[in-house]
Amino acid sequence: MANQDEKKVRVRIAPSPTGNLHVGTARAALFNELFAKKHGGVFVVRIEDTDKARSKPEFEKNIIEGLTWLGLTWDEGPDIGGPYAPYRQSERGDTYTAALQKLIHEDKAYFCSCLPGRQAGKATDGVKPVCGCGGVSLDKRTVEQQQTLPIKLRVPSQIISFRDAVRGEVTTSTDTFGGDFVIARSKSDPLFHLAVVVDDALMDITHVIRGEDHLSNTAKHILLQMALGYAQPEYAHLPLLLDEKRAKLSKRKSETNLLAYRKAGYLPEAMLNYLAFLGWNPGDEREFFTHEELIEEFSVERVQKGGAIFSLSKLQAMNKHYLRLKTPEQFIHEATAYSTATFGEPLRVSNPTSSLFAERERAATWQELFDNTTYYRDDWQPDYPPALLLWKGKLTREGTAERLKKFIEYFKQLAEENFKKDQLQDLLLKWIDNESLGRGETLWPVRAALTGLEQSQSPFEVMEGLGKAKSLERLQIGYQKMVE
Repeated sequence: MANQDEKKVRVRIAPSPTGNLHVGTARAALFNELFAKKHGGVFVVRIEDTDKARSKPEFEKNIIEGLTWLGLTWDEGPDIGGPYAPYRQSERGDTYTAALQKLIHEDKAYFCSCLPGRQAGKATDGVKPVCGCGGVSLDKRTVEQQQTLPIKLRVPSQIISFRDAVRGEVTTSTDTFGGDFVIARSKSDPLFHLAVVVDDALMDITHVIRGEDHLSNTAKHILLQMALGYAQPEYAHLPLLLDEKRAKLSKRKSETNLLAYRKAGYLPEAMLNYLAFLGWNPGDEREFFTHEELIEEFSVERVQKGGAIFSLSKLQAMNKHYLRLKTPEQFIHEATAYSTATFGEPLRVSNPTSSLFAERERAATWQELFDNTTYYRDDWQPDYPPALLLWKGKLTREGTAERLKKFIEYFKQLAEENFKKDQLQDLLLKWIDNESLGRGETLWPVRAALTGLEQSQSPFEVMEGLGKAKSLERLQIGYQKMVE
């Protein structure tokens, strides 16, 4: 983007607290932060809460928590010191009132007393309404009207062009606006278009990097900038996020709340890496980047125009990669933190390094890991049906009981120091073969008795994770289910 080295870069993300942090907004926040840090600039978070009826404190909390979970940091706020609180439009009312007064006194805006439908320029019976309020002089408006009536911007007929860093030259005729448009419900209640323009100007925002859904607003914003005498920032409009059917990513069809992915057990570093690739690429085959590496590599020039597909399977694959990078210490620490945050209690597993750590090779998320390893929990109950122990439905209860009894007798003789999966596998397979018991016929009921599941880790991994005493206890319970 031009001018990024001529003036200190200042960018912002400006979410509205009328809903949870959308993954698309999180992606835009990431691109802004990467751009700012790449160029030694400033990244600002601004909460756009002019919609008083729909803005909720819990949504603002969700937004800040989501950005923080991703590891994004911003560089200033209304408070001195850090970490910074975000700017809030609800705390900046005087700046908008001053801008409105300037526009009114320069006759670039006026009070409108039309009905709401006429103010919005809506057609009735196919006839476009004509507002005559622009011809009413300011001195004919009462004090009450000047405090309570909506305010419209005068829209001259002209062509507005700007260069978008992603889409190139964009040209719009103001004739497509449908006439003058409302910029405030009253002098003390600005609407989005006015507030965003005033904030960007007074915060010295140099580059506006935002979603493609705002592209149609840009000409109106430039018109307001011209009316207020503000400098025009550079623009870059990011491609929309699409679902795997190439429809716009919608909360009605997909999970769009960023923190829902935290709850489902995704890692922040995986989500950050994945979001970076939604509409951007480094120009080569590399897939995995740390936050610092993304800062070094990111450029708006490599942002694509076409929509970016949000693929859950690709996110899971990336998350699986990052899970596998964890050392045993990191893995257990983060698994404990996830368990505490999600289930309200720390891990209830006797030997998590030997049990849960092995599952990282298969699980895509923390949630999947915990779902797949419930049999390691200290409060596990053997409430599975006896039929589960019967191998492929071919072996009788008597045959299964006989194999479990022999297995238990040999199992008791094993020394504690042999309770490593590789050693257990070597010893037990040799014993089964020597006894001609059949590997499937023996290991199926053994594994089922240990886990209560049709599918799980190998019995040797489970034995190592449970230890000799717990394994023996579960094998004996399985045997009892066969002889009762």
